[in-house]
Amino acid sequence: MEITFPELNQIFKNAYAVLALQMFRMYCHPDFLVGLTLKEMTNRVYQAVNKRIHKDVIQNYCAQVWLTAKNSYPAVPADSLEVEIISEYCDEIENYNKEIAYIQNKLIKTAASLDNFKFISSIPGAGQLNSALLLGFAGDISRFDNYKQLNVFLGLDLNRYQSGKY
Repeated sequence: MEITFPELNQIFKNAYAVLALQMFRMYCHPDFLVGLTLKEMTNRVYQAVNKRIHKDVIQNYCAQVWLTAKNSYPAVPADSLEVEIISEYCDEIENYNKEIAYIQNKLIKTAASLDNFKFISSIPGAGQLNSALLLGFAGDISRFDNYKQLNVFLGLDLNRYQSGKY
């Protein structure tokens, strides 16, 4: 990206997110935006990504890319080999993301059969994945007499502060 459209790295902090990957795939060179209106660009990206991403978010990123492309000076032409390589890398990252999601879902399904899963995942902020990871690492947490033993097993050193007002 540094030689095709370096400004994209500053716009997208999370390069492996769905929206970033799609933008990299479609507009990894500023020449791909020539003659394209912001509305056309937004509609193309919206059609290509998951519909759970709000159109306003897509439009905001598209506006940043569209404006940045006007002042960008890439080191290679739009038909260079690097552009093809970027697209292939995007496909590879997307496949890894799918594999990670599959493994996470499988882990959650496996942990859901455990007794403590429902209890732990009901804790605000815990979530299903974190609960599954905790149970996967710690095993049967009922073997610990108190939270301090669990903390020691997990290698946590929590500092507690109580004001005495409760």
